[in-house]
Amino acid sequence: MAFYTDISVVYDDLFPVSPEQRAMLESLREDGGVRSVVDCGCGTGAQLMPFATAGLSCLGFDPDPSLVAIARRKLATYPKTRIEQGSFADLRRLSSFHSDLLLCLGNSLVHVPGEEAGRFLSAASAVLSPGGTLLLQTLNYQRLFRERVTELPLIRTRDGSVEFHRRYQWESERKVLFRTSLRLPAAGEPRVVRNEIVLHPLYPEELREMLAAAGFIEIRFFGDFARADFHPGSEALVCLARKA
Repeated sequence: MAFYTDISVVYDDLFPVSPEQRAMLESLREDGGVRSVVDCGCGTGAQLMPFATAGLSCLGFDPDPSLVAIARRKLATYPKTRIEQGSFADLRRLSSFHSDLLLCLGNSLVHVPGEEAGRFLSAASAVLSPGGTLLLQTLNYQRLFRERVTELPLIRTRDGSVEFHRRYQWESERKVLFRTSLRLPAAGEPRVVRNEIVLHPLYPEELREMLAAAGFIEIRFFGDFARADFHPGSEALVCLARKA
């Protein structure tokens, strides 16, 4: 799709790894005895870098070929890292791969219906080694639905040359149309690339139940990557869970 081809070029500028996210990833690497990592919906591979540079076995996959191509170039010098194209929720490819840490970030999980999200969590549990960790991040749909939020904060590159506008149209508690427009610099008027997809909101307590049903314990919710307490007004839901 033209939208993903266009956004892939500016993806890292629009969605840089924050210092808080980097600190959490590095703490998991240093404190969790991690030897192998899977990133489901890896984008350009930025979140795998702290692990690849430390010599860990890394596997990332993403459905978009443009993002996969960038991730492969970025991580090409790390022989223990592999990037594949495919749906983030399809973990059947990992039947022979065992991981100590599984990442699912960037609000990826709500791109599939609830029952598929449940299957993904069960498959993630099967991929993880005993005691392995799942790091999951979505938006806080409890707040978004309660307030019927229709527009998310504008994202722009540091120099202001690229803008990413995001709007929600709520069809029901379980379905929201996610409309985006990407404004790119061009000769004359800026070029605008529009896209629309369906998202399937997940709410905190049902996510907790799904994780428990999938065999996860020590399920902890935070409001951000700095591990602030999660509360109904939190913008994000960051979850750490351990496989039993």
